[in-house]
Amino acid sequence: MTERERQLRAAVETARHQVRRDGDAALPALVEALHRWCAPLLGDPARAAELDAALAECVSAARQLVRDRPEYLPALAAALYRQSLTLGHRGERARALPPAREALAHYRELADDDLRTFGPPAAAALENLANQLAGTGARPEAVEVAREAVALRRRLAARHPGPERDLELASALADLGIALGEAGRHQEAVDVAHEAVAGYRAAGGGRGPDRVAYWAALLSLVEELEHTGRHHEQDRILAELADTRRQAARQNPELVAHLDAALRARGYRVGPDGRPRREARGASDRSQPGAAHGVSDVPQPGAAQGQHRAAPDASREKPLRIAELTQYGHARAEHGDPAGAVTAFRQALALARQLPAADARTRPTLAAVLHDIGLALGWDGRPAEAIGVLEESVRLHRAELAERGAPVAPLLAESLDTLGSRLAALGRHQAALAATREAVQLQEPVADRTGGERENRELARMLNNLSIRYADRRRHRAARDASRRSVARYRSLPFAGPAHLTGLVHALTNLALREARLRNTGPVAPLIREAVKLIHLPRGHQRAQLADSLHWLAWYLRRHGDPATADVAAAAEAGLRR
Repeated sequence: MTERERQLRAAVETARHQVRRDGDAALPALVEALHRWCAPLLGDPARAAELDAALAECVSAARQLVRDRPEYLPALAAALYRQSLTLGHRGERARALPPAREALAHYRELADDDLRTFGPPAAAALENLANQLAGTGARPEAVEVAREAVALRRRLAARHPGPERDLELASALADLGIALGEAGRHQEAVDVAHEAVAGYRAAGGGRGPDRVAYWAALLSLVEELEHTGRHHEQDRILAELADTRRQAARQNPELVAHLDAALRARGYRVGPDGRPRREARGASDRSQPGAAHGVSDVPQPGAAQGQHRAAPDASREKPLRIAELTQYGHARAEHGDPAGAVTAFRQALALARQLPAADARTRPTLAAVLHDIGLALGWDGRPAEAIGVLEESVRLHRAELAERGAPVAPLLAESLDTLGSRLAALGRHQAALAATREAVQLQEPVADRTGGERENRELARMLNNLSIRYADRRRHRAARDASRRSVARYRSLPFAGPAHLTGLVHALTNLALREARLRNTGPVAPLIREAVKLIHLPRGHQRAQLADSLHWLAWYLRRHGDPATADVAAAAEAGLRR
């Protein structure tokens, strides 16, 4: 048991004692403590009984709380939803149905009063219920529930438009297409699967963390096209997947293993020319109607409370399962749950360590998962725990670089850059500088050679980190030069969403700090004004650090006779701290 787990368990015991002492008034603290305690137990078969007991206690405490305080109904709905997901994940579908139905009933009631807040979890509860129904063979009801989920996702996307809602709708459509296919309604399934794929393409064509879900939607469409005899269109999508696979091999090699696993799970093999082809069919033919889709609670990003793709765990190969767990981990992090992200990544790591050493996929997959854990531990305020896993990730990427050359350089650079940040958080500034400087040295030739936006954006981010590492060592001229290079790279690139905006804003304020430290006052005010015009950062995008920088710069500008720009900086600081 880790130190954090001991703390979580102690919090549960403290909350139980408070309930015994103070009665129902202390129930909210117990429900919250149990909810947190369940997170590290998820996915560990050896602790299934412990998890079941904690979930049951959480549901019971929340139910008791709601009797007198109906404002806590969301806590009961969330506890029931998690209980259903956990039972379904273990294949206990019949036991999962009652809490799934009750959770949905509560979320429907809540969404009637506040659609914006409770619409997304209501849709996720519908999707969960559809999965559990399909697992018990109740396919007609599963179709209707999945259809209701799509209708709710459409309403949410129309009322509160944005990329996250669009991806949630695409995922719900993909689930409905699967349910229709399993019910033998293949023509309807083709139309719905087409809409799901179009939704993913409109949201970026699977270039982000949703790529595994996008590939799954493409493969589901391929299967339904086969059922309806539309082989020409089926071949065209398989050709697209072959092209996707070639691009992944050049840009992110470990993704090839995930895509190949997804293809094999649906009865395809990749030929020497890179084209997927249907394998010979035998007694265990997975291409028969309904065979490619079962039910599994593998979490997918996009759903507000977690979302689950239909496919049986028993038929999944480890690389695909690893990809889904890492995808879910990043989704938890995006929803402000870094501890949940760590849990998901650790589950992926356990599977990655089971891959055969002779398999070419093993080392890059293991290195990538270790890097993800290092990221999440840092996000969760645990940098000391991150060092070991990141150092192992760096070692594995170095070995891959020695064997495979240039395609691995960006992966090694990313692991080194993250290691540098975690070392700096522990005050190990010399080692942090060495790691970040090597990351830049690896990434810069890649960015210059390819000219790609992603590669250059990563370089700009690493250069900004390098500036901070130099400043930590009081090497202010080197820090200023790195900041100038970072800003120049960001400015040379087209705007590409919140990540680019956040990076540029931080690089601009960083450069203003560096110029000010060197008493080069002239550029400071223009840099601040440029940065302030761009500040529209979501919560969590290092807002506190940026506010601290603006506070110091406002003081600096007043001292150097520019109160107008100082006021601009101070106003921006106040906005960030709200």
